[in-house]
This record gives sequence, C-alpha cells and structure tokens, in this order.
Amino acid sequence: MQKIVYITYPLDNWENLDFMPTPMGTQILVPWASGAARGFSSDVLYDIKQSDGWVLVYNTFNTNILQPNPWFALYNKYRGLLRIYMYVNSATSTPSSYLTTGLNLGPNAINSSMLNYIGQDIVDVSQNNTTATKVEPTQIAPYTWYASQYEIAYDPKISTSTTDQINLNWFFQWTNVTTFAFSGNQYGSINGTISTPNQPSNLYSSLLKGALEATGIQVFDKYKNIPASIGLSANAIKAVENGLSSGLSGVVTNVFSAIFGGSSSNSQEVNLTINTQIHLDGTSTQNGAVIPYPGLGFFVPGTTMGNVAVNGYVPAYETPLGIFNISAKPIVHLVKSTYSTGTPQTIDNTFTNFSLTLDDNSFQKIFNPVVNSYITNYNESIMVINPITIIPYIDSTQLETIGTITAFQTNAFTVPSFVGAKYMPTAAIRISFNVKYPGCSGNGPLIVKTFLANVVTN
Repeated sequence: MQKIVYITYPLDNWENLDFMPTPMGTQILVPWASGAARGFSSDVLYDIKQSDGWVLVYNTFNTNILQPNPWFALYNKYRGLLRIYMYVNSATSTPSSYLTTGLNLGPNAINSSMLNYIGQDIVDVSQNNTTATKVEPTQIAPYTWYASQYEIAYDPKISTSTTDQINLNWFFQWTNVTTFAFSGNQYGSINGTISTPNQPSNLYSSLLKGALEATGIQVFDKYKNIPASIGLSANAIKAVENGLSSGLSGVVTNVFSAIFGGSSSNSQEVNLTINTQIHLDGTSTQNGAVIPYPGLGFFVPGTTMGNVAVNGYVPAYETPLGIFNISAKPIVHLVKSTYSTGTPQTIDNTFTNFSLTLDDNSFQKIFNPVVNSYITNYNESIMVINPITIIPYIDSTQLETIGTITAFQTNAFTVPSFVGAKYMPTAAIRISFNVKYPGCSGNGPLIVKTFLANVVTN
C-alpha cells in the first residue's frame, strides 16, 4: 500500500482576510467575518491573532480546487490549543441535534499522553487517553462554519518519533438523540459542550467519565435555573463562576484545569474543563458523518516522516504541540501522629494529625522548549480530594467545590482520632503558572493543571 501524503496549503495573514482562498468564481467568507454562517461559540470568534500565538498547522483551502467540506487548523503555541475549522458544503440539512467531533491516536506505538487534558480535569498520568470525543449543541447545515477546540498535553516523546509510530486523527459526525439524563434527571437537550475520553460509539446508555467545557465566563448563565441538566449542583455552578472570576484576576480557586486569558481581543476568555456525571440515555434516531470515526489522518507536528504507508496531512508547524506535562505520577508522603489534649485520654480529646509532603523527586516538570523561558509564577500545591468522612472537622472556608468533587488545599490537617485512625486521603497536585510571552498583556495566560498523586504512608 502506498503512503498518501496530503500537503498543507499556505494561508498567510488569515486574520485580515475577508474570504478564504478558493478557485475563481467561488467565494467563502472567513469564519469570523460578519455575515458568515457559524455553528460554533462566539466566545472564540476573534481569538485568531498571530501576535497572541496562533500559527497555521493544516489547511486545505487553495485557489486551484475547492474540496468537499474544506477545513483548516490553527494552533496557539502559548496556550496549547488546537482549533479545527470546517466549512460544510456537501451535507444537506439534517434533523440532527448534536455535533460529535473528536481526536484519536492511531497508530500510537509510543503510548502518547497528548490527549490527556481533554475530557477530564484531574489527570492520572499512568493512564494515557487515546480518544477524546466532544458533543456540541449545534445542527449540521450546509454552507456553515464549525470549529472544535482541543487542549493538547505536551509529550516530549513526539520529537523523537516518526509518523509510523504516531498519527493524529480527527472525526466529524452528527447524531440526533431524544433525551439525556444528568444525575438521574432527564432533559431534552444539552446547552453546552461536553467532552469525554470515550469513542463516539460508546457515548450512549452508559455513565460517562466526562467534563463540561467553557470558553467564556458567561457560559454558566444558561444553567443557573437548571443546574441538574449538566450534573452539577447550584453550589457547584456558583463555585465555578467564582473560580472563573478569580482565575481571570490571577488567583487559582475552584478549578482543576483551566487556561485563563491569552486573547487580546477578549479579556474574559477561558478554556475550562470541569468534571460532571453524564448519562446520555437517549434514542439515537439519526446518525451520519462528514468524516467518520476513526477520522482523517494528520501527521503530528514534531515527528519525522516514516516509511510505512500511514496516510496524513503534513503540518505547516513543525514543533511538538502542548505547553506542559509531568513525567510520572507524583508521590505524596503522609505522616500520621496522634496526640491528646487532656488527661485521662479519651475518645473526645484524642486527635490525629495528617502531615502531607510532596516528593519533588518523584516526577519531573516538563515544559515545551517553545515556552520554557516564558514561564513565571510557577506554583504547586497538594489538594485533598473528596474528604467525605472528615468534612465536618475541616474549616468550611478551605473547601473548594469543583464540579462533583469537593477538595481543599493543604499540607496538614487535624481531625478526631475516631475519624482519622483509618482514613487514607486521596491527593492530587495542582500546578499553575503564567506564560509571559513577548508582547503579551500583563502576566500572559494563566494555566492550571491537576494531577492525581500516589499517597505513601511513612
């Protein structure tokens, strides 16, 4: 079988174009132009500037031939975001309710971690994701622009790999589903974007590990009256709103995974991933695909061309994607100590102190060389996850509500011994930093990532 290599056409100065490059006699407005039909959120509409870090990765638009459903992709090298735009010109209007898009790795001989940030907000680096699917509330219609955005995790193995070892595939499908269940409540629609590390064929009639995604601070306005429709309590929604406001001012709270700022055209822009319980319990009556799963093959930026017949588009950007990652699952050392505040010692005056220490030697912090010299305000902290049995003994002002998870940031806490004697906390490491790139506003984008840790008793 012969390898098919698709070229990426130039797309210079895209932010100032009125029309995409097409053959004579055909005009297609750029997706951010006034008058263009769009099936994607306006929050990212003008976030396209090269000065903010956007570069071209792939493009099929050209002046020689207009392909069916042409597309192009931009990547932000200071935020690690890959955004793929497609202009649908071959599909007829369908009775579909939802756009289903996603990425998957295949081949993936290097067990890459590059999709680990999609569909989850606490990352277990010992289990790499190979597929990420997004369900978005928009219908497929002809002569309409669609855009899907994905946060890519930096994988240093990419730079020493070939296209025979790893390839990135993109799929673009639609589905009509009658009802969905969130936290046991049925609803007729989803108002926001949900993502999950599942294949599209496994979305329905099962409880999904998933996340709600947001690209702007106003995203939760539509949920305030029906919070159960996204599997979150009213308290959780309020906490996330507070976290969004805090993050945009440089303070990290009530979030595990987010990118705050970075767009000079929108000071309220965020890229938020927040856990929720999703049960897509509907009847699929219409299915179809512009690009069926497993998808269209992309050669991954940073890899070298192999010899095996793996097809794909050659990227215009030749550096590995992503901003940051860690090399291994962090280790948190736990020391328990018991003491009494009275004599004689009783169950009421005996306490257990938990002392938590992060083992910095258990993992390495890995930054993409593209941004390494721009990293500022680096911070890491231990988060105790879902401390259900000890919540009554913790100062409520320390607690953070993050989706369906309760957490608090601490290196030590004390509880009565009848609670603490057998209690083993679950811990994660929340890391945050700014990417202060040349010409950026203020400190640059604030990036927040959280990784599950191993707790070891000493």
